[in-house]
Amino acid sequence: MYRREYFVVKGEKVLTPPLASGCLEGVTRGILMEIAPEAGISVIEQTLKPEDFASASEIFITSTNRNIIGVGEIAGQKVPVAPGPITKRLDELFDVYITEYVSRRLAAATR
Repeated sequence: MYRREYFVVKGEKVLTPPLASGCLEGVTRGILMEIAPEAGISVIEQTLKPEDFASASEIFITSTNRNIIGVGEIAGQKVPVAPGPITKRLDELFDVYITEYVSRRLAAATR
């Protein structure tokens, strides 16, 4: 469970395991780590423990083909809000990033 691209929201901070812990170094995770701070959302890499998941206000995962996915339940325990406001905001930011990236690539290809 903890070797994926997991993110835990506590207050206004987003926590995710460091790559050294076995967390996957996905493209979506990398983009999120770049764009979240630009939008004023702190992303902190730290080892996550089961109690971090139990006390989270939101949990989400990232996926190259599904972007950002809110988690509604983990290990039989319901997550208070899924997707929550920070998860939704990050998903919107990610969509904008991808749209702008594709537009730039298309413009460059037509020159």
